[in-house]
Amino acid sequence: MQLEKQLVLFRYILYQLGYEAFEDLRDEFNNKESGTSSTGYTYFASTLMSNADKHIEDRAIQQYDEAIQGYEKKLRENRAEPFLTFKYYQWLALLFTEYFFDQYSNNISQLIGQLNAYSEGSKDFKQIEPYTEKDIKKLAYWMATGSGKTLLMHCNYWQITKYFKEWENIILITPNEGLSRQHYENFVESGIPAKLYSGSEESLKTKEGEILILEITKLVKDKEGEGVSVDVDYFSESKNLVFIDEGHKGNKSDEQTWKSYREFLTRGEGSFTFEYSATFGQVITSKNTFLFDEYAKAIIFDYSYRHFYTDGYGKDFSVFNLDTKNEYSEEQNKLLLTASLLGYYEQLELFDNYEKELRQYNIEKPLWIFVGSRVISSGKTQSDKSTISDVSRIIKFFKYALASPASLQVDIDKILNDSTGLRDADGNDIFKGHFEYLKTSKPIAEIILSKVFHGIGNIEAFQVKQAEGEIALKTRTSDQYFAVINIGDVPKYSKTLEADTDGELTIQDDNFSNSLFQAISETNSTINILIGSKKFIEGWNSWRVSSMGLMNMGKSEGAQIIQLFGRGVRLKGKNLSLKREEANAPYHIRALQTISIMGLNASYMNRFLTEIEKEVPDYTNVPIEIKLNHKELWDGQIMTFKKQEGKSFKDELIALEYSTDVAQRVTIDMRNKISIASGGFNSQVAESAEGFQENFLKEFRDFIDYNALSLEANRYKLVKGYHNLMIHQSVPRELIENGGFNLLSHKGQFGINEAISGKIQGVAVSLVKDYINKFYADKEKAFLSKYLTYDMLTHTAHEDMFPASHTMIVKVPQKYRKEGYIEELEEAVKTMYENDDKKVLPSIHFDKHLYSPIASIADGQKFKEIKTVPVRLNEGERDFIEHLRQFVKESDKFKDKQLFVLRNLSVKGIGFFMDSSSFYPDFILWVVDGKKQYIYFLDPKGILLGETHFNNPKVLWCSNDASILEAKIQADLKNDKKDFEVYISAFILSVTPFEKVRKVWSDGNVTREEFTKNKVLFIENSKEYLIEIFDNL
Repeated sequence: MQLEKQLVLFRYILYQLGYEAFEDLRDEFNNKESGTSSTGYTYFASTLMSNADKHIEDRAIQQYDEAIQGYEKKLRENRAEPFLTFKYYQWLALLFTEYFFDQYSNNISQLIGQLNAYSEGSKDFKQIEPYTEKDIKKLAYWMATGSGKTLLMHCNYWQITKYFKEWENIILITPNEGLSRQHYENFVESGIPAKLYSGSEESLKTKEGEILILEITKLVKDKEGEGVSVDVDYFSESKNLVFIDEGHKGNKSDEQTWKSYREFLTRGEGSFTFEYSATFGQVITSKNTFLFDEYAKAIIFDYSYRHFYTDGYGKDFSVFNLDTKNEYSEEQNKLLLTASLLGYYEQLELFDNYEKELRQYNIEKPLWIFVGSRVISSGKTQSDKSTISDVSRIIKFFKYALASPASLQVDIDKILNDSTGLRDADGNDIFKGHFEYLKTSKPIAEIILSKVFHGIGNIEAFQVKQAEGEIALKTRTSDQYFAVINIGDVPKYSKTLEADTDGELTIQDDNFSNSLFQAISETNSTINILIGSKKFIEGWNSWRVSSMGLMNMGKSEGAQIIQLFGRGVRLKGKNLSLKREEANAPYHIRALQTISIMGLNASYMNRFLTEIEKEVPDYTNVPIEIKLNHKELWDGQIMTFKKQEGKSFKDELIALEYSTDVAQRVTIDMRNKISIASGGFNSQVAESAEGFQENFLKEFRDFIDYNALSLEANRYKLVKGYHNLMIHQSVPRELIENGGFNLLSHKGQFGINEAISGKIQGVAVSLVKDYINKFYADKEKAFLSKYLTYDMLTHTAHEDMFPASHTMIVKVPQKYRKEGYIEELEEAVKTMYENDDKKVLPSIHFDKHLYSPIASIADGQKFKEIKTVPVRLNEGERDFIEHLRQFVKESDKFKDKQLFVLRNLSVKGIGFFMDSSSFYPDFILWVVDGKKQYIYFLDPKGILLGETHFNNPKVLWCSNDASILEAKIQADLKNDKKDFEVYISAFILSVTPFEKVRKVWSDGNVTREEFTKNKVLFIENSKEYLIEIFDNL
């Protein structure tokens, strides 16, 4: 049995939200905009509320969303991190928890009954025992390393102490002292009272709400004598709230002991446990039946590494894996280490050469690490001896490389020419496809050595006396250290090192340097290589790691391998998204967002891959060339747009000011909503369709904290990236005093109680945010109308409008590769340039589109698992292309005219008010009629997730601003004495049916004609909306 397929509680709550599997939910939420809309609710909440299949009331979702926004605000304010916003999976993990405690606090028996009914009704859970009250006293979170477990824990603390306030003890159990200290510092940052156990019985006593932090290794049963250990009986009869971080050993006997300790801590009546781990899948298997049932019931949210990676978070990884069952020979090991050196040098070169461009991706200087799953201690065990031997082997390789650059050059050339003789399982040289940059630049060994080691010649080693267990390495020709080794017993290892190097390398003393390890993440650190730090697994936070050599991988250390890997792939990403760029991004970005991995022994590598393959979908990237359709008819002949060179809106300094015109377009709808099921759809309808407008903010202005409002406004502008906007504290007050905005509520909905509770402050925040957005968008539109002009589209000058390198990447999971899918795909591609494909890679061929093929969404598990870059057309986009293709065949509107269409790539294509609202219409369509060009921006989408009124900025752009752009371009053409005309139109194409939209749009009584007037069309009837679009021909 696989644990991820047996998670009853997780699947039950997914079902309540209207989803059968996490993959279905991911498709809707991944890449969804974070933050709040003008409704005051997050876009995530709006997405859930629009789901017709959910079994939870909208009011409950709104209540949970408000609570989660409160936790986010606490984290932001206490930690002084204005950019902190929850990722979709963090928000969902908290929403699942809010739902659980809502049910748990109201009726435990009913919750147990519903869980058992759900479990019994599914064939997936036949091996799971029914829930009892004991089973719901624990929640577990299976979260990838780097996904934000710590912040989740802090929010869980606020969640449970909101529902249940009285606790005799609140305890956090950690695996080691390093993590305990880190947790203590994080609690302090979040404003949560906490203390570290210091070894005395007195330090076990806590104040109300205070968290005691201690290591699981200090827990014992029936303590004898003195010492720092803690007898679990001290807590066993109390009402305890227990948090456990990575509380599993992996070893069966230890696991049973630790399980008994955890149970002692929570056996007191009313006790409750939260547990967090990235490695439940490695520790809890069907062999551990004493754990399997417990965690199948307790895991409330699964965002393990396979989800984290699939969603695009973290670095990609590349493995130098030799197909061998035996250990590497000395020659093979030398080639593998040389390749690792080459890969690291390439990353350093790319980092230096593209430094300015890379700043936006938050990439830090690369670091090469050699690390194992065990700490390097005094060398008493066989494992310790293996690790020490590995360290000496690495140093001996450095000595060889630095002393023999000519020999090194020979190996470098073999690697770059794919002629090493080292083969993978498919018979290819294992370095094929690597080092794309170096294969053109042909590096010289001496330059590589100088860059990586800060010099050439013999190595010198120094014990850093001001740090614990650190040995620093440098070359004799340099004053700068290039590496630091973390080792437990330096004097003992110095004898081993001297023996391993035949007396050539002795460890000297450095009495002056501070810890090199602690400073490794600082920008002025000279350290390029880190060897042997267990601290890396235990929670060390560094974003530098880019290349990894594996030492001493034990057979039963799967959990530590996953933690090690998870820390290595951490990535800040563009705009702190934590995400890597697409598979067809430029090479220098991909290379620096990929961690390369090699093992010092084949057995280490095999153990590592065995664990990683359990977690990570093993994709093969299959490139498919895109071919341009009828290029001779459009290349250089149809119009696109460009900004005047050297002009950037972000360079314009803007001051926020009150404007009646902007205020009139701000709509805040605070009316309560009720859910109405109709025709298979779930709609939110105001309890009273009639909007009651009243500026109650002005009435209760004395309850508004204007300092807090101004701080939130300035934080919001930073989150949105409006760095060139200045906000004076007087403007939010002026907005509330002057009014002019549309504030919809029910009579009596907001009074003195809402003012005291802070709800009116929340409305003021929503109002100011929406005003800032619209004001900033207006300024950007004014800038664009001044500096945006026309250009003629060519596939070379405008390559960003096409898939990178004119290539579509198809990511094929291993199981389909084994079934011969790649061969099928290679055969099917031959016809995709002329016909649709529905069987192998669902795709559309439309010869009016500027290129083919275009991958499209399709039903079936297989097509969900096979990914493409760029992403497939969604259902609405696919339907539009099919409707258009049929319409062009049947209509005589296009007689003697040329029609072209292009899928507009998000972020890379043509965007409007990119800095304020990032509007990239999904399609651009051209109709060329002699000297006239008709350009249409068309955006098929569900329109209930944003602002449901005609002041929606995307709707306003289509209804008003497209014609302003047309007038500007017409004037530019006239000034340039061009003898052709241009007509620009834009439409939102709603994939949501009219009847569903009508009920929730504005006052609930908007007609189809009013939507059409505001450039919103419905694609229910394929002919009618297309007739309307082309009405101006």
